[in-house]
Amino acid sequence: MLRHFVFFTYQPGFLTSEIIQELRDGFALIQREVEGVKEVRIETNVVDRPANMDLMIEMILADVSVLDQYLTHPEHVRLGKKMNPFITHRVSFDCPV
Repeated sequence: MLRHFVFFTYQPGFLTSEIIQELRDGFALIQREVEGVKEVRIETNVVDRPANMDLMIEMILADVSVLDQYLTHPEHVRLGKKMNPFITHRVSFDCPV
């Protein structure tokens, strides 16, 4: 099992409650359709500090091969096309569960 984290900083004003809900809905769809996606958690930052990111996605995946399945899923591609122009910083991290 693999724990996959992605942290994002967005352009000011982009991360609205509607965008957060769209991300949650999109990743719920991915979880339903990609068998190896076991859990998805999306959280927003609640402490304003210069080093903090705006949003975190944490996923539990059956194994590393599921990364390719989820990254190429049509919903992930759609979300990326919409969100990527507004991302100012992204960091990912993977470790065993």
